[in-house]
Amino acid sequence: MPTDDDYEQTRRRFDELEVEQQAQFLIEASASALAKGIEQAGKALADGLEDAVRRPHRSSCGSQPAGPGAAEPETAQRQAPKGGAKDGGGAPADADA
Repeated sequence: MPTDDDYEQTRRRFDELEVEQQAQFLIEASASALAKGIEQAGKALADGLEDAVRRPHRSSCGSQPAGPGAAEPETAQRQAPKGGAKDGGGAPADADA
C-alpha cells in the first residue's frame, strides 16, 4: 500500500499534467479499476458456482411431504374435501342416476 508521501507525490504529478493528459489518465485508471472489479466479480461467481456444484445434491422425492411450501398458501385446487359427497366435497353426482 502506498504511503502518504507516495500519494502526495503522485497527486502533485497529476496536477502538473496538461488537461488532456489528466483526462487520458483518468480514463485509463477508470478502465483499469473496472477491469479489476469485473475480474474479482467473475472469480467470486466462479467460486460460488463451484461450491454449489460440489455440495451434495438434495433429492426432493420422498423426503418431504407433498403440498405447499412454507410460504405458499394452500389453494382451492390443493384443499382436500372436508365432508365427502354430501357436503359437495366428493365426486359430482351423475345427473342421469
